[in-house]
Amino acid sequence: MTRVGWIFSLVRSGSSAVAYAAAAPWDLAVADEPFGPWDRTGPPYNMPAIQRDLVRAFVAVGHTLTAEIVGMANELFRELAERDDQGRVVCKCPHLLFDPEQFETWFGGQASGVTHAQIALIRNPLHRVNSAYARGWERLLNDPYELEVYRTFIDRWKRSRHRFAFDRVTKDPAAAFRDIHKALGFGGTEEDARQSADYLAGNYHASSAETSDEATARPRSERGWRAPADVADVYLADDKITAFMREMGWPTRRSAYLGTPLHTLARTLRAT
Repeated sequence: MTRVGWIFSLVRSGSSAVAYAAAAPWDLAVADEPFGPWDRTGPPYNMPAIQRDLVRAFVAVGHTLTAEIVGMANELFRELAERDDQGRVVCKCPHLLFDPEQFETWFGGQASGVTHAQIALIRNPLHRVNSAYARGWERLLNDPYELEVYRTFIDRWKRSRHRFAFDRVTKDPAAAFRDIHKALGFGGTEEDARQSADYLAGNYHASSAETSDEATARPRSERGWRAPADVADVYLADDKITAFMREMGWPTRRSAYLGTPLHTLARTLRAT
């Protein structure tokens, strides 16, 4: 039996850190964005050749799920799961590829000896968008604000059975990974959860599998505002997003992200 534990998120939401940390206690394989757009059959991912075929086939059918696509994905998962005696593999999926209902339709049952479970991971929207700018990756955003993208993911996150926030994971990682292992169908013990927490504390995933020596305690995106100021203003003016932020206990004050007017002036002067 192959057990696939999916992590759905938006980009720059901590999904790489959570996926690799969740896999760490058992050294599980991570199917890191297997649907593309990248060929990840080479280092550091070293996925089987079928991943390259899956990317091409997924593009050919307009990025939709079909019986052929699901069959190829399950074959990829089976091959990746061979390294684990319990047949477990993590699948990281940080895009709006398909919603929870589509996932249940295509992956909810058991097919060809493969079972699937999923969690949804969300991050403070301003920390997330600021992370893209802090990395110089604002090109990854569909537009400077991505308001509709985030609104859509809020709805999907709320409809998901197992929901996690990235700040909860970083605040109490051992407790969070205990629940994540269970939600993904991996079982696990308190010691396994502690090993995931230790991995999270000792490894900073700058991009997917690529790690860096950067301190993990506080991400660069939370140490200073790097995005244009109007990005924060647009998010904080959106009623749906600010209502959700309040539900999550995230601050909705402009100064919580951009700092005081004096900090803003100093940042402007440094940029000139």
